[in-house]
Amino acid sequence: MNKYEKKPEKIVDFHGLTTREAKEILDELVEAGDYNHVRIITGKGAYRETGPVMRNFVESYFSQKDIRFEIAKLYNGGEGALEVFLKE
Repeated sequence: MNKYEKKPEKIVDFHGLTTREAKEILDELVEAGDYNHVRIITGKGAYRETGPVMRNFVESYFSQKDIRFEIAKLYNGGEGALEVFLKE
């Protein structure tokens, strides 16, 4: 990406969802092919002893599909959000 930040075309908040529900949404996003850049808000998982379940799940999902993602800038959610690039 260039030095000018690009805004996501869609923002999806996974707070309160199960990983099963999140997977259904992710599958729909990937299969539809409607978006280039999506921000996924996973939360930080700071209150879990086992760490951030949803963020780890989402990162694993995109890694397995070889889809590029990065942790959002601090003002866009930091470690509680991912910038996902569905089309390069």
